Amino acid sequence: MRPLSENDSELAKVLTLVTHERQARDRGWWSILTRCYTPEATIQTSWFDGTAVEYIEVSKRVFDHTPSNHRLGQPVIDVNGTRAIVEVPITIEMRDTFRGVEVDLTSYLRMLHRAEKGNSGWRFAASVAIFDHDTMTPALPTAPPTLHPEDLEGARPSYRMLRLWMTERGYTVPTDRYGIDRPAELTTLYDAAYDWAGLAR
Repeated sequence: MRPLSENDSELAKVLTLVTHERQARDRGWWSILTRCYTPEATIQTSWFDGTAVEYIEVSKRVFDHTPSNHRLGQPVIDVNGTRAIVEVPITIEMRDTFRGVEVDLTSYLRMLHRAEKGNSGWRFAASVAIFDHDTMTPALPTAPPTLHPEDLEGARPSYRMLRLWMTERGYTVPTDRYGIDRPAELTTLYDAAYDWAGLAR
């Protein structure tokens, strides 16, 4: 078995950042989560678009009444010196009531991270959610949720159920988020990220 190279070591450190960041968010470990981002880091999700500092403060307020769990797939990590691009498949799982019925909301997406290495190690500098598709199913098959035709009128298939779920809870979810249903926008997003890291795709 060959010894770890310097690049292997950096890949392992970035992987640790990926797993600890989501663990901290799901467990409400806010001090750890804060250390996962650079001071100027930005985040875009379905319901949030702003700085990491703002994201953490809002997350603290919604943690108890909007529970969620993030399951991570195998990330793809490309390192170039002190910068890296990370793509992580994520499944978001939420169980709660929707219009009086207990349901499971599952959203499939990937996070595209820009990571930087500084004096404190690797941190995320920018994170963007890219939505694939989602589902809403009753927790008990005998009690399906009530949906109306207008609920999903004009909704994008990449995050239509998630948008409905969050809207019912008082969140504003714009229709301009990144999704696989708009591939041209994704090409531009990935090109910009890899250019930032000095990497070729």
